[in-house]
Amino acid sequence: MFISAVSPRSTGKTTVIWWLLHALHARGYDVTGFDADESKQLHRWWEASDQPFEVQQLADTRFHEQAPGKLPDGHIGAVDCGHLENHAGIGYSVLRVSDLVIVVCAATNGDVERMEELPMDGFLDLAWAKLRNPDAPKPKRWVLLVRVQPGTVTAPKDIRKGLEEEGWNVFTTMIPSVQKYASTGEGLPISAPGSHFDELVTEMETRGLISK
Repeated sequence: MFISAVSPRSTGKTTVIWWLLHALHARGYDVTGFDADESKQLHRWWEASDQPFEVQQLADTRFHEQAPGKLPDGHIGAVDCGHLENHAGIGYSVLRVSDLVIVVCAATNGDVERMEELPMDGFLDLAWAKLRNPDAPKPKRWVLLVRVQPGTVTAPKDIRKGLEEEGWNVFTTMIPSVQKYASTGEGLPISAPGSHFDELVTEMETRGLISK
């Protein structure tokens, strides 16, 4: 199974995948990370730390051909995908093998507008309709709101409601803009249990998106 994090531009996808890898592993899942972003940030974070899982560097338009053979049986592959605005070829390739697509969106009107300008739904529909095996099940797609300002309630709820009215599935779990996540970087320790990403794993299990 492949879970990919995508967005039109930089919205913290690397942080999401890095914490999600830790949260899944802490909950007993076997995981492998894939860095499909030419910035190589996820892979650098992995190289600078001692982790019980592997992160492979694979920013390639042939990701769909190479990645499945690199994912051990029973593992969840978590993919940090490059910006779709600038790396559409890699994005299409990642989406060809994705079972769950997490659209990472900052909880701001500007980032929602950026999704509409791409447009994100059109990009995903094209990848699934034209590039995937027509007999393969349609991947699930969910929006994850990130960089939510602590203490704010109305704005992110309104953004979530607007996205749902446009037909998007939106996680109820939201990732706040706090130092704990903003300071994520090379060699810094991660403790996922009890974090918002631990909460995200619970929601993913409850919704039937992942299972052991």
